[in-house]
Amino acid sequence: MKRCPTCSRVYDDDSLSFCFDDGTTLVNKLPEAIAPETAVLPSSQSDPAPTIEAAPPQVAPPGSQIPAGKRRSPLPWILGAGALLLLLGAGVVIAIFMLIPKKPLVMHLVLQVESTSPDRAAAVKQSVAVISNRLNALGVSNFEVKPDGDPGNGRILVNLPALQDPERVKSVISNWGKLELTHVVSPPSPQMVQTFATKQEAIASLGSDSIPENRRVLPYTERDTPGATGQPNKWVVVESPPIVDGSELRKATAARSPGGGTEYQIQFSLNKTGADKFGAWTGANINEYLGIVLNDEVKSIAFIKSQIFDEGEISGRFTKQSAGDLALVLNSGALPGRLLYLEERVDKP
Repeated sequence: MKRCPTCSRVYDDDSLSFCFDDGTTLVNKLPEAIAPETAVLPSSQSDPAPTIEAAPPQVAPPGSQIPAGKRRSPLPWILGAGALLLLLGAGVVIAIFMLIPKKPLVMHLVLQVESTSPDRAAAVKQSVAVISNRLNALGVSNFEVKPDGDPGNGRILVNLPALQDPERVKSVISNWGKLELTHVVSPPSPQMVQTFATKQEAIASLGSDSIPENRRVLPYTERDTPGATGQPNKWVVVESPPIVDGSELRKATAARSPGGGTEYQIQFSLNKTGADKFGAWTGANINEYLGIVLNDEVKSIAFIKSQIFDEGEISGRFTKQSAGDLALVLNSGALPGRLLYLEERVDKP
């Protein structure tokens, strides 16, 4: 006889292997002990008690470690704390700056844009922006620059605090800052550059009483200090338009002259557009004379020894301050025209 260990059903056929009810593998039924004739239902206690087997312990592979728990990196906390400190520091600096009282505006200047400007309102707007750039570069802490009334009248009002050197600031404000590199009309090197004693003599060299559109007659004031007055001692004829101008300037810096001493010069570099034009012209005009023109005055003349692309220099009897001021003016951009001082007033204390 065979018995199903799951449902306890008994089968007389020993050839059976599985229970018809639940498919469990049958086992041989043990012989029953002598019992009373009274039928006794099979007890569930006759079923084998279930057993629980312990799972085998986990063994880490050789060379590995079982993590004790996920650890959080302190880096986000450090970065957050650093950012918070920076914000607090910036807020403190801004608060201190705002609490510092601004110097009162006691100096008042009225300037006039040159009347030949075709659009005086636009010239006033551009001049206001350039003057503001120059005052910022000079480190003036508090100022006001604006049109004086209707921009069409060409007048500009500049309000300034008390200054240690007001004449220097006025010179920087009104400096035209017009830079040009142009071809000087002259026989080439090794002959000396052609100059003229008077403007009339220079015009006469053109074979006419008037100056043609493709020529300009300019004073030649080599080695003169910016802002100096007096009649120029020479005149030259240059081509028009220039090869490049200040709008193609990339940077200007003051540097001590190679000969040493106390004299300075201005070194400048051109942007890509200016460098391409300048390189093409110098490459095709070896031994020709080139003039560096500042505010319609020729400051220096040199002949082209080899092709030059993006660098040049303005030589002259510049002091350290005058060279630095001129570099500041060039870097701030040129004014659209000359500025004339109409009025200057200082409030009494």
